[in-house]
Amino acid sequence: MSDQENDPTPETSGEVAASDEISAENSSETSPDTSKRAKYRHCAPDHYRVRIHVSYDGTDFAGWQRQTVLSSVQGTLEAAVSRIYAKPIYVLGASRTDAGVHAHQQVAHFDAPRDPSLFDLRYAIQCLTPDSVVIKELFQAPHDFHSIACVTDKIYKYRVINRRVPSALRNRYTYWVRFPLSLDYLNEAAQYLVGKQDFKSFQSAGTPVQTTVRHLTQARWDQLDEDTIEFTVQGDGFLKQMVRNIVGTLIDMNKDGVPPDRVKTLLEAKDRRLAGPTAPPQGLFLYKVNYPEAVDIKCRKL
Repeated sequence: MSDQENDPTPETSGEVAASDEISAENSSETSPDTSKRAKYRHCAPDHYRVRIHVSYDGTDFAGWQRQTVLSSVQGTLEAAVSRIYAKPIYVLGASRTDAGVHAHQQVAHFDAPRDPSLFDLRYAIQCLTPDSVVIKELFQAPHDFHSIACVTDKIYKYRVINRRVPSALRNRYTYWVRFPLSLDYLNEAAQYLVGKQDFKSFQSAGTPVQTTVRHLTQARWDQLDEDTIEFTVQGDGFLKQMVRNIVGTLIDMNKDGVPPDRVKTLLEAKDRRLAGPTAPPQGLFLYKVNYPEAVDIKCRKL
């Protein structure tokens, strides 16, 4: 999967022509640069930009990004919206989650050729999507709103079930780790991740980006119940499989008894080969996509 997301032509999207190549996790994301926002495509004057909040179970999807044959979340939404408006509609998401990764709140936008406030558009889209995709909210956004370009940061969560036997009912949404994990150890190691630094050691291959520097403002582990722990990470952008690589590395370090400050050494090395394995996708959730308050208040709920 390429880390570059190209917007469609104005004829299919309703967007005015402009150069617009945007990197977007689990594949790869750029840190937001609002000074370059002018280069992103605005909605055409005769269209309406719609902001959509969607939740999905990623188990049966080949990720967010549209696929030629396999089912994707983006493709599912585009098929629904295109059917409603009887013309091709492009839906651009804030994060291109990988196959098997879930979303509590993904944010996307599309340009509607007719006023979306004239009917219950949320319900119409929901009727055309499977139960694994839920349309939580719709907003009429200003013409310059962009689901990627306007982002301030994102929050991801990763859940681990830590006990001797797996769970038949939670195996779609957690990573089973049989050996005992120490929450104190994991939190001590995670603190080395906070701040603006180079995360090249936690970037999977195949997605060239301009820079591998990212700024994480939060990285912590919490005990959810007797046998479930959760990793929460917040930052201005994420490299390909960065969260899963971090989780896999910290769990591997805990298992091997490596000192927690090993994370600092890995960051300085900038070498993916020195870090641990990639944790499986089913434990990862895109939890929330954040935008400036000045942007949110301009979006009117439909």
